[in-house]
Amino acid sequence: MSAVSDPEVAVPDVVDPGPVRRHTPRPVAVAAGVPRRVDSWLDARPRVAWLMSAVLLGIIAVIVVVPAATAPGGVSPIDEYDYTDALDKADRGELSNTGDKIDEYARQVTACRGVIAVAPPAPSACGLPQTDAAVPRNGFSAADIHPPTYFFLTAAVGKVVRAVGITDDLLLAGRLVGALWLTLGMLAMVALGRAWGARWVMPVLTSVAIGASPLLVSVSAYVTPDALGLLVGAGVLLAATYWLRGRLPTAVLLVAAVLPAFVKVPFVLAPLFAAILLLVAKLAGAGTWRRTLTGAAVLVGGAGAGAVLWQQIRAALAVGVPTLHPEGPPVAFSNFARYLGYYLEMAPVTSGAPLPLSTMMVLAVKPLAWLLLAAALGGILLRRRDDPLLPVCWAGTAGMVLGSIVLSLIVFLASGGFLIGQSRYALALLPLYAVPLMATRHPVALLGLLAASGASVLSHLLLW
Repeated sequence: MSAVSDPEVAVPDVVDPGPVRRHTPRPVAVAAGVPRRVDSWLDARPRVAWLMSAVLLGIIAVIVVVPAATAPGGVSPIDEYDYTDALDKADRGELSNTGDKIDEYARQVTACRGVIAVAPPAPSACGLPQTDAAVPRNGFSAADIHPPTYFFLTAAVGKVVRAVGITDDLLLAGRLVGALWLTLGMLAMVALGRAWGARWVMPVLTSVAIGASPLLVSVSAYVTPDALGLLVGAGVLLAATYWLRGRLPTAVLLVAAVLPAFVKVPFVLAPLFAAILLLVAKLAGAGTWRRTLTGAAVLVGGAGAGAVLWQQIRAALAVGVPTLHPEGPPVAFSNFARYLGYYLEMAPVTSGAPLPLSTMMVLAVKPLAWLLLAAALGGILLRRRDDPLLPVCWAGTAGMVLGSIVLSLIVFLASGGFLIGQSRYALALLPLYAVPLMATRHPVALLGLLAASGASVLSHLLLW
């Protein structure tokens, strides 16, 4: 077990899993021995390991994204109508500001395609100019609430997709770019698991199972800023992890805390729960209180500053009054309490997916749900106080139990309203939930992940 040289932050890098217990059934023990040999082979060849991981996860992302992205159905009901317009504007170098109207391209796409599970296509209106009265919110865009980061990045990569001849359609190109964001998000999750002592097989399998889940399909195969959730969350947690171990300056940690708000404001959950991770790590004996409180303050303060700064920029760029969204539930203690543990339900990552779910896809993700919960909660109950994985178990469980309430509280303090912290809002926390499972070496967890990831990928292959 190796430790960092900095005496203030002695956090072990690698967790020794120990041998398989003698009472483990022989077939299970034999099956568990194969991944250990694969891990050993890959550990001796890190460059090959990263290359193989990138290629495998890229193939998985293509398998997952392409069928849904290229399906002839409508736009996603999760605001893809507005996001298509923001992408269209970004493709022309324009911003989608408060008070802007939806341009003709997004209106035509919605009229010709319809909206999944909400509105069928309108053949009689397809190809004809769409008046303000014929489209939602009298033609005003609701994409202004999000920073332009995702739209400009996706538009830039989408130009390449169209230039090489894969498609000439802006919407389809933007959707296919989701395969890139999903690949990078899964790779970042593997890197996060490795940073907390996992080897190769378990992080890759966990990333595949999560990446092939319905929730990730619903954000990766459609145009939405949520597509960057895994990448942003894993990036912030990696920054916090390296800072905790003395490998990253505080200035970089501050940048990592501020940036999520400039992708999508709910992603500030990542730096907020990274601060909890630092505090629990100190209680477990890592570092000094002065350094820990400094890091936690940087993460919380940076996240808050980023969110406030974006709102100030948004207001300065406004060309009209903000678009009013439907009122949510009233602000009441009962509503906050109702969403205690809401992201425990999100762990199966099936909630809110705007696409038809095959029975096989739903059943395949169930073992992943149980394994994520068992690894985090079991870690709290069974790991020793000095176990380096204990802080991430506590932080992950806290995110599952309190994440939705924290997000609703932020919205209440900022606007006085109540927001339901939907499943996709917690995408930036999914890498945190996954770390305890990635670092687990129990044969049952391995076999469960093999079943979940294999069945999930197969359910997508059947759609080709």
